[in-house]
Amino acid sequence: MFSILEDRVGKHDFLLTPCSPETFEILYEDHEGYHPSCLENLTKNLQRFGILQDDIPTAFNVFMNVDVLPSGELKIDLPLSKPGDFVDLRAEMDLTVGITACSAEKSNNHSFKPIDLEVYEYERRIASRGSSSRA
Repeated sequence: MFSILEDRVGKHDFLLTPCSPETFEILYEDHEGYHPSCLENLTKNLQRFGILQDDIPTAFNVFMNVDVLPSGELKIDLPLSKPGDFVDLRAEMDLTVGITACSAEKSNNHSFKPIDLEVYEYERRIASRGSSSRA
């Protein structure tokens, strides 16, 4: 669906689902009450495209540093990315893409700093070669 054109970090996560109330119960022993989540953000914003919560797949967690321990347990480490790092992706088909900045404290080094995001739409134009006729 996407081609990776350039990746300045080299490690991202495909193992964790978008964070949810259940995620906070598992990852944060002292968690109590409501906490905003990626699943909530995606669900609220993708429903207008006919995408329901159960249709939201495992996320491509850009810049997230997750390791699998010998025990099989997942360990969330500090991101390896530095300011200025990026991933340049090209969509290879028409897609509906939901983007959310994770509010899980472990995922963003407890900083809650905004993450810059740029999305560009490119039109493919095939230039005809050879002579052109004018009327």
